Parts: sequence; structure tokens; C-alpha cells
Amino acid sequence: MRAGGVCFILVLCMLVSCERKTSIVRAPEPSPLSTASTPATSATSAPVESSATPTPQRSQTPTSVFIEVAQRIRAAVVIVSVFDETGHLSANGHGFFVSGDGKFIADRSVITGGANAVAKVADGAIYNVSGALTQTTSQSLVLLKADATHPVPFLVPSASALPDAGDEVAIVLSPIERTNPVLLEEKISGRFTDEAGEWFDVTPALSKTIAGAPVINQRGELIGVATFRAGSNSCTIRSAAAAATLLSQVSSNVTASWQNLTAASRVTTVASSATPARTATPSKIPLKGSKLVYAPAPRYPSEAKQPRGAGQPSGSFRVSFDANGRAVAVQTIRSTGNSALDQAAVSALHEWRSEAGREWSLVVPITFKP
Repeated sequence: MRAGGVCFILVLCMLVSCERKTSIVRAPEPSPLSTASTPATSATSAPVESSATPTPQRSQTPTSVFIEVAQRIRAAVVIVSVFDETGHLSANGHGFFVSGDGKFIADRSVITGGANAVAKVADGAIYNVSGALTQTTSQSLVLLKADATHPVPFLVPSASALPDAGDEVAIVLSPIERTNPVLLEEKISGRFTDEAGEWFDVTPALSKTIAGAPVINQRGELIGVATFRAGSNSCTIRSAAAAATLLSQVSSNVTASWQNLTAASRVTTVASSATPARTATPSKIPLKGSKLVYAPAPRYPSEAKQPRGAGQPSGSFRVSFDANGRAVAVQTIRSTGNSALDQAAVSALHEWRSEAGREWSLVVPITFKP
């Protein structure tokens, strides 16, 4: 009897053991859906490559080759600040010198509607811009003249170095303009030709804020200009040959003028007239004073009669600003020789405004064009 009880207990244990093993075997397996929806968390797993077409990204880290050549190019790059007839700042844009006497290329969209301007370079120098020498609307470029008192660094457009699709180029910007990096490395996505000449595209599209900036290759050659395209509200790259064409059309007797920035459908050269009209825009505005936010030009008074052949009367005036940016005093340092012109200059300078901050002053040389 005792032996039978022992056998019964052994049989019962075997049955219980068999039931546990069966339950383990029948445990539910993970479905493919649950496996796909649970990402692996192993630290040694490789990243999964997407089969979708990636969105083109702008290069964030320019190569050392472009960084090196851009250092030589940047000294010729300018920021041009344009003021309208009321003296308000209307636009800022890029440009670059193409001659040692201060001629520089800029995008026409930045200059349109301007009455005067200054060109600022990376070393802190600021030049008055006396006006346009020649322009072309089809290529959206203009050749301007800065009043440089000494030779400036400049770039020579390359006539033969043209990029092809896939070539890497760089757009050199001024460090003064802090809204953009100082160097944009791009890859040409297409090369095209229209009635205005050759142009090149990149992907993604270039911001309109870089209009007028020079485009170089890895050898540091000037191969293009970033130009604004109104239809796409972005920039493309025009061949540097366009800049060379503008420069070649300017002769020694051409006078820079703001009065001749007209909407022409062809290249228009601004030539000096035998009997030019009097202009309300002085040929000089501050060489220093990037703090200015409002700088109206003096009006040429009708009572200021100058005999023909008397030249261009010039004077110098010191403007003092308070901490709120108001012009609180104007001192005549050197008279123009005409009391009416002096008074016109003083009245206009009293209206000038600068950024608030601290008290400061600057000397303003003004030349009236009869």
C-alpha cells in the first residue's frame, strides 16, 4: 500500500512537469508588426539607411581649400548700404571691387531707388559711393564708384574659368553682414544660357540676401556673381564675364551719378553732360559713421547761383549726436564759399539721426554739384 502511494506521487509529479513544459512551448511569439514597431536599442547597432531621396543640404563646413583662398578674396568684398531720397536706409547688399580706384560690382535690385550709399569693407573702412557708372537690367548688375582715396584690393573676373554641373564653388561674403556665414560652399546643379548670357544654378536655392557677392572656384578665380531673380525670390549665379563686360564699357570721361539709375532694357552707360542739371545730392557723405540710420542729402537751393565754370563748391561740417541719436549741433569747419549752400548743408545735417548709445560726432565732407 505504501509502495503504491509512492508510485502515485511520482506519476503526479511527472504530469505536473509535462504541463509546465507544454505551457512554455506554447508561449506566443512576437508578431512581425510588433517587431517593426519596436526599435532596437542596442548601442552597437548601425544606423538604418533610408531609401527615400534625401533633401539637399547646404554645406555647413567649407573645405580648407576654400577657407584659404577666401581669405585673399574677402579684402575686396564690400557691404553697400543704400539710402533713399529722404535719407532712410533702404537696403544693404554685397558687392566687390573690380578696380583699384574704387569701381565695384553690386546687384541692381539693392540699388534701385537709392539716392546715395556707402561701401563698407572688412577692415572697417567706409567709402562714399558717388553713383553708378553703367548698368544692365537683364543681368541685374550695376557698376558703382566708391570714392577711394588710395588703391583698394580688387578682383579680376575670369573669362575662361566656367563651372560645370557638379563642380564645387564658394560664395564669399563680408564678415560685416552677420546674418549670413562668411563662406557658402555650393555645388553647381545646372548650367544655362539665356539672352543675357550664361548662368548657373545650385540646389537648394540661394538666399536673396547674398545678392552681389563674388563666386570663386577652388583656385580662387572669380567665376561668377550671385544675382537676384525676382521670379523665384532667390539668387542664381551669373558668369563673371558679365562683370568684365560692365567694366570694359566705362571710359575715362564717364562720371558716376545717382540720377541715371533708370530701368533700361540694355546696358546703359552714364556719360557726363556738357550742361548737367543741378543735383540735390552731395557727392560726399560720411566716410565714417556706420551708426547712421537717417541721413538726408542737402537740397541745392535755387538762390545759390554759381557762375558756369566755377567748379564744385565743397565744405566740411562736424555733426554732434547725443546719446539718443539726435544731431544736437552742426559746426562749419570749412565753408563752401557760398552762404546759401552752407545753410542748406547745416539744415540737412541737423535732421540726421544715428543709433542710440553714446554721444559721438563725425566730420561730413560735402561737395555740391552745380
